[in-house]
Amino acid sequence: MTPLQKIANFAKDIHAQNNDGHGFDHIERVVALAEKILLTEPSANRELVLATCYLHDTYDDKLTTDVPAQKAKVTTFLSQIFTDETISEIFDIIDKMSYSNNIIKKNNLSLNGKIVQDADRLDAMGAWGIVRTLEYGWAHNREFYNPQLKPTSYASKTAYHKNSKSTTLNHFYEKLFLLEDLLNTAEARRIGSTRSKIMHDFVHEIKREYQENTLPHGN
Repeated sequence: MTPLQKIANFAKDIHAQNNDGHGFDHIERVVALAEKILLTEPSANRELVLATCYLHDTYDDKLTTDVPAQKAKVTTFLSQIFTDETISEIFDIIDKMSYSNNIIKKNNLSLNGKIVQDADRLDAMGAWGIVRTLEYGWAHNREFYNPQLKPTSYASKTAYHKNSKSTTLNHFYEKLFLLEDLLNTAEARRIGSTRSKIMHDFVHEIKREYQENTLPHGN
């Protein structure tokens, strides 16, 4: 079994029970997207990029209530495969790449990190991004759409995570529509332009049909 196969199996076990859009199917799509980007970025470290893609959510607070303990578990596992230097680079990418960790200031990432970040963001966009957004909203009992609740902007990671009153549709305005302009590589931007349009069309149609299905006042 190759190191990447071992890492994939490790990540699959961690994601096995997730049903809010962060399951192992998400990880597999991120890996596939990274492979596409890597074809256009020959100077990147393929093994490191793909390993980080497999591991990027393994100690995320969406999947565990004890982040330090889970990160220690990942460290112990990786110590059997990589050097301390490589493990440090993997963790540096994971700890800097998320949308919420870049709200206040954009973190500097290596080319390897930019590819992982792009692949993860691309899977938050397009048709599968819509599916994942719906899954997350249902899993967390979010209201889908309420025209009285307007999208908001966030000044910090804490504010972003604490806003439990937003709607699923608002999430498109608060994050997903912003991702196209945040992509790093030319290949990701090429893929992202089509995915962004799909999301805009979806939200536009939801709002149009909502108005069409709403009875006039007084009826």
